[in-house]
Amino acid sequence: MDIVLWVIIAALFAASIIAVFFPVLPEMLLLWAGFLLYQFTIAGPGAGLPASFWWGMAIMTLLLYGADFFTNAYFVKKYGGSKWSQFASIVGVILGAVLFPPFGIILFPFALVIIVEMIVQRQPLEHAVKAGVGSVVAFLGSAVMKVFLQIVMIVWFFLAI
Repeated sequence: MDIVLWVIIAALFAASIIAVFFPVLPEMLLLWAGFLLYQFTIAGPGAGLPASFWWGMAIMTLLLYGADFFTNAYFVKKYGGSKWSQFASIVGVILGAVLFPPFGIILFPFALVIIVEMIVQRQPLEHAVKAGVGSVVAFLGSAVMKVFLQIVMIVWFFLAI
């Protein structure tokens, strides 16, 4: 039975990494499901993961969620976007993930940044598209960061057991 549980845990970890690129899947829930499955099925009573592991995972989870929002705002600004465009990119990530997963997380921020730059900031199309590209670069940068952090979390899990 333990072998089956370990296979399920490994599948949950793999799915959490794949979910970074397919935001319709909740990557953090998959990762935490693997941790909890181990804690409540494989680990013996009193022999589970230490409190330091759980605190560390909580902090890492917050970092992962922050990665989407802050990288979007950073790269939009770096590519010439305004404060309003930074805000629009964050709103776009949220709306895109909810309304049109998995592609919405790329398309919504891109479109909202262009709209804000052209209508609110009265920038030419070239400038607006450049700022919009910043939101796409942000998604790619965020994805790399999230995969890295998830690998750290998985390695930490195996070191903690």
